[in-house]
Amino acid sequence: MEVSKLWFFEKFIIKKFFAPKLKQKTNFFRLLALAQRSWLGLRDALFSIKNSETNRGLIMIIQDLIDQLTQGATMSQAMENHNYFFWEEEIALVESAETMGNLPEILDEIAIELENSEKINGKIKKAMAYPIVLIIFAFIAVTILLIYVIPTIVTMFPDQQSLPSLTKFMMGASTFLKNTRYIIALVAIWAVLWYRFLYKYVLAFKVFIDKIMVTMPAVSWVVRTYYMYRFSKLLSQLYSAWVSPILSLKLMGNTFTNFFYKKKVLEIKENLNAGFSFAESMEWSSLFDPILVQIVHVGEDTGNITEVLKKMADFYRDMLQTKIDILMSLIEPLLMALIAVVIWIIVGSIFLPMAELVNVIK
Repeated sequence: MEVSKLWFFEKFIIKKFFAPKLKQKTNFFRLLALAQRSWLGLRDALFSIKNSETNRGLIMIIQDLIDQLTQGATMSQAMENHNYFFWEEEIALVESAETMGNLPEILDEIAIELENSEKINGKIKKAMAYPIVLIIFAFIAVTILLIYVIPTIVTMFPDQQSLPSLTKFMMGASTFLKNTRYIIALVAIWAVLWYRFLYKYVLAFKVFIDKIMVTMPAVSWVVRTYYMYRFSKLLSQLYSAWVSPILSLKLMGNTFTNFFYKKKVLEIKENLNAGFSFAESMEWSSLFDPILVQIVHVGEDTGNITEVLKKMADFYRDMLQTKIDILMSLIEPLLMALIAVVIWIIVGSIFLPMAELVNVIK
């Protein structure tokens, strides 16, 4: 009991303070696959990886894997103790590979998929970096103008009642922001935390947000392509590892975070249990590209659905990267236009009274 409590505490420490990054996880699987191809035992391979690892959390995970293997557990059983780090489909793939005897190939497949995920995540972060930085600097500039610049300039005019309506409005906004800036900051932080809580624990709110994600123009292009890529890739991996279609769909349902894609995958699983084919279960759903449905139908008829899904996964991966670029090219000018309007209003509120003053002097 004491050991269980201690290990629960160690898990909490790893997740909160020393969580390994995706890149370190990718390297772990890549090195483990390489060691297996070199006919090195799992325990020896893990010892070697541990000695070269620098992340404290991953070192603790590897040490526990070694301890469990020493006690007679299989690799997949040892990985289940760290389901916060290893995904369910990864554990299922390793478990199947242990039965089939193709562990090096499966470990390589997992590493390749993690590398693809890392590239996609990196592309999304890179694409979002410019708009986020732009918004932050614009917010700082607007705050400085409202709190410090506008009140200073307005004091130059003795008769503030004769100021233009736009300037009076901005003065009111300046006073409001100056008096409530700390409250606004707290409300913003509270809103973010409240959103995360609602999305995680309130189903109606999660359904509402996920519905927006799959129906909003431009954004839905990226979301749909991402899930079609994940669907094709995971299904091809699980099929190649001889994981049953029912279990594959169950794992995919647990992996998908969007409510509608999760629901649809589980519906396909029930349809397969009822005797329908994959293509029949996917038809008439707006969540899947008709091309993917047709390709899956051809793959089922020809018996090479695994290869077909792999090719479709590569196709959707490339398409996803293109659509991310398109989405960012749409967002950037909209942000620039919005910021320009806000700055124009603030600058106008400053220069309108100055222009009137010049006219009076003339």
